Amino acid sequence: MIDRNRAAALLIATALSPLPALAQRSDSGAATGKTDIADVDVIVVTAQKRSERLQDVPIAMETLGRIAIGNGPVSDITNIHLVSPSVSGSGNSSAQPLIAVRGIVSNDFSIGGDPALGIYVNDVYTGRSSGAVQELVDIDRVEIVKGPQGTLFGRNTTAGAISIYTAKPSLGEVSRSAEASVGDFGAVRAYTIINVPMNDQAAFRASAVYNRHKGFFENKPGGRNLDKVDHLAGRAALRFQSGSLDAILTGEYEADRDDGLVAKSLTFPVPGDDDPGAAKPPVSINAPIRNHRDLYSVNLRIEAPLGKLDFTSITAVRGYRIRYLEDTDSTPLTQIHFGSRERQDAFSQEFRLASPFETFRWTAGASIYQERIAADSRAIYDEDGVCTGILGSRVPIDCDNALRALPSPIGGATSFFDDLLAIGAVTDPYKGAVGQFEANRARGDYLSFGIYGDLTLDLTDSFSITGGLRYSRDRKDVNVSALPSSNLLTLINGGNLYLRAGTQRASKTWDQWQPRLVVSWKPVNTLSTYASYTRGYKSGGFNVLQPGDPAFDPERVAQLEAGLKGALFDRRVRYDLAVFEWRYNDLQVQVFEGGLPIVRNAGRARGRGLESSVTLTPRKHLDVTIAASYLDAIYTQFRLGNAVDYTGNRLPLAPKFSGRVGIALHDLPNLDGISFQADFVHRSQQFFSPDGGVLRQPAYGLLSARAAYQFPGSGPEIFLSGENLANVRYATTGQTIDAVNVAVLRLGEPRRIALGARLQW
Repeated sequence: MIDRNRAAALLIATALSPLPALAQRSDSGAATGKTDIADVDVIVVTAQKRSERLQDVPIAMETLGRIAIGNGPVSDITNIHLVSPSVSGSGNSSAQPLIAVRGIVSNDFSIGGDPALGIYVNDVYTGRSSGAVQELVDIDRVEIVKGPQGTLFGRNTTAGAISIYTAKPSLGEVSRSAEASVGDFGAVRAYTIINVPMNDQAAFRASAVYNRHKGFFENKPGGRNLDKVDHLAGRAALRFQSGSLDAILTGEYEADRDDGLVAKSLTFPVPGDDDPGAAKPPVSINAPIRNHRDLYSVNLRIEAPLGKLDFTSITAVRGYRIRYLEDTDSTPLTQIHFGSRERQDAFSQEFRLASPFETFRWTAGASIYQERIAADSRAIYDEDGVCTGILGSRVPIDCDNALRALPSPIGGATSFFDDLLAIGAVTDPYKGAVGQFEANRARGDYLSFGIYGDLTLDLTDSFSITGGLRYSRDRKDVNVSALPSSNLLTLINGGNLYLRAGTQRASKTWDQWQPRLVVSWKPVNTLSTYASYTRGYKSGGFNVLQPGDPAFDPERVAQLEAGLKGALFDRRVRYDLAVFEWRYNDLQVQVFEGGLPIVRNAGRARGRGLESSVTLTPRKHLDVTIAASYLDAIYTQFRLGNAVDYTGNRLPLAPKFSGRVGIALHDLPNLDGISFQADFVHRSQQFFSPDGGVLRQPAYGLLSARAAYQFPGSGPEIFLSGENLANVRYATTGQTIDAVNVAVLRLGEPRRIALGARLQW
């Protein structure tokens, strides 16, 4: 067993060590901090499963290179919303990230469903959102493709796909680098990277990172600050190259010892919440909370010629173990606390063939994904806390007084309490039971496979057409059991409050064809245009927390998109524009029926929008990026029974307007070694639930900045960085359980300042 404290101390000492280190120099401008998105022509991406210039890819996408990641506010994928107007939401925790692209997100974290956003690490599908969030250290690039990507990426990419590519071992010289920083809230972050060529055909690369802070929120009931983060992660890769053969074996491990979800109640007052300038926003949590996660992965990537074709094999095993507990109601009461122990083990294999990059080029592949997953879940509550919630009181109420205040349901002058007393259901007086719980045990065995082909034909020097098709098939087998709970409230309710009792053994198979058609036109070398039609599919699933509930159907989406990418004035102005419209059938949405979380198919939804960005380089030392997004996303048909109709409401996490302004200064005249960059992101009002009710966030903006000085030669770089510099109080997500009057908001991080140093030799 690894001693986390000793390992973290060793890592920090290594990162701060004055020993010579050799930094990787694969990014131009690495020494100056110049953003690596300055020259769009040299950015190579693989969004179409082949290497292409970003400007030539007929897909709306964004790319973050290693300098943008190393110098910017993005430390993991949950922070991408800080630099991309098309991405919203945030990570409630590494176990429950909630990330929306173009307004599409999955809010079901049970093992019976799947995410809508596909997240890949070195082309390996991560599967569940719980295993997707990891520290971004020693990363080559992150590619964000928007809208359904079923043909190229497969199932569960109805919102889009985020692909993370780690830095490959280099056969060049030995290199090492290290960074360490300290900041507000007891923050410490340190990493180290080493690259060692073993001979002229093999190289080894390893990295390690330690990241922690003590928590941003003051808990009014007392105790330490909450929202603690404590991460320790490492990666090692071995590369072998011989002629056209290139094989890379990579292993990763991450141990997180964080707090569980920290939120603010909207229905129960928190002392001090009326002070918007509080350095530590107050919350009221009365339970131990935790998010303990261990994540592992091993993958082998082999690229080799097969005759005149390029052959790629990607084999991976990946999984995690999670122990999670949250104070769901976020009040001093115990209305509902939710916890789970979850484990996943997954295997994936993909084979890919690609033609040489000529006038007629194609890619074909087949993939299989097998997942075994288990979750033991528990809902904990006190009867008096539930009674307080049912009556909507803002002060604690005991069940005895609540029942005496209710009239008899059978009529007469007696109270409901008298009726219960007569049948022996309560004593006089009645003290509500504490520590009640409902338990659920779920197991899943899932198997998916797909075959696909994608080809591009150049009809002329400037005009091409691309067609693709994928067939996906998914089978899910689940085994669920939950015992009934016995107390006064379950007697009155007629069954469990939160996790329905019962057993279920069920299997179901879904399949889907996912086509893609793209027309591209490049009238001049500096302008590319395209129009596309794509379809996506997310497999159906089971409401495993409510055994016996019917399976929910797959969601399907079709999208039309048109765009252009170009450059002007000797490439000092680079721009892109995309317009789109998507239409969903059977969109999967988690709602609460009574106190029960259940996924329902929302009928239909429609979204249309426009995304644009412009990057200006008026002088060699100045880069300016302006990006904007407009999104109109609504439910066109969403009814729950006869009483609830959300038709016409905006989708959650779908702000109508979003924008970003980024400025980078580098290579300044007479100020050698000084660099500066700043980002401002703005979002208009957004909702956090489909009812368009109290869970909403008004418009807000976030400012982050970084200033650095690079000592001459191979000296170290020192930097000062800040996030949310205006200390804006805002929320990232929210949740309601109307049956017990629970409504909470997950708050964003307050202002954070960090001072650090980076050694590069």
